Amino acid sequence: MEKSVETFKESKHFRLHRVADGVFAAISVPGTGSVGNAAIIDLGDKTIVVDTFTTIQAAEDLQAAAISVTGNSASYVINTHWHSDHTSGNQVFTPNAPIISTTATRDIMAAFGVNRINEQLTNLESIFRSLDELEEKLQKEKDKKLQEEMKWGIASDREYMKILPNLLYTLPSITFDRGLSIHGSERSVQLFSFGGGHTQSDTFVYLPEEKIAVMGDLVLSKHHPVLNHANPKEWLHILERIESLDIEIIIPGHGEVCSMEQVYQVKGYIKDIMTLVAESMESDTNIDDISVPEAYQDWYFTTYFKTNLKKVYELLTAPERSIKVD
Repeated sequence: MEKSVETFKESKHFRLHRVADGVFAAISVPGTGSVGNAAIIDLGDKTIVVDTFTTIQAAEDLQAAAISVTGNSASYVINTHWHSDHTSGNQVFTPNAPIISTTATRDIMAAFGVNRINEQLTNLESIFRSLDELEEKLQKEKDKKLQEEMKWGIASDREYMKILPNLLYTLPSITFDRGLSIHGSERSVQLFSFGGGHTQSDTFVYLPEEKIAVMGDLVLSKHHPVLNHANPKEWLHILERIESLDIEIIIPGHGEVCSMEQVYQVKGYIKDIMTLVAESMESDTNIDDISVPEAYQDWYFTTYFKTNLKKVYELLTAPERSIKVD
């Protein structure tokens, strides 16, 4: 399905893979300044970059990779959603490459995103203190897998904190709502938003001729989906619509390049989380006592399992935001 690219090896932040002619996945190296995945698409006379990592340095390497494998710097950058591991490197690509997102994603970045950066800048000491406390917890953690994940998370957070004083939080300058096409001399891409599942608004990039989709965090490979800002029911509906498309290869938001099988796995995970919480409520047991099901025990982002349970519990117990468990 994929092979390593020989022309670019310099980045500590990601591994670059050719998934098809002119289509490259930048797969995050854990514990670095990337955190999420990105992609590079050669349209012939234009180059598209999808998502921009967590740090300036990782984004600079992504721009260098784009030039290396396509011969051009980025012409357009697409933010699949507003989370920082997909948008913090935006500044590297402007003003030469306009940033594209949905209108809703830009609105969230302009409000919540900007405020969060300002809060972080005014609370640097407390953030570093929290990271030191996590280091202490890491030393006491006995579970080897959790140790590894905690180590990666702390390292990535420290990478982000290094660049925070120099971060110019860069908003998209082109927005759309449901769909947008970008045409090049050799291929075209389609941008779709079916609404909000993982976040309030999610975009994915579709190459119909190559049967490839760059999914952002709508699809993850061997990682727990993150429900912090999610609408689980809508997420399932979005994935059902994605199933109707002719897709063979997926570049996920986290994890290795995969296939439609991971769409089905994410659907199953979300349904399982909803069912586990509903059953716990019916039996009047504590959701904190729910263990990670065997099917997901080797997945990364382990700590999100508990926060996912809490998120679904909040939705099930809030009448105005209730969700139905089928």
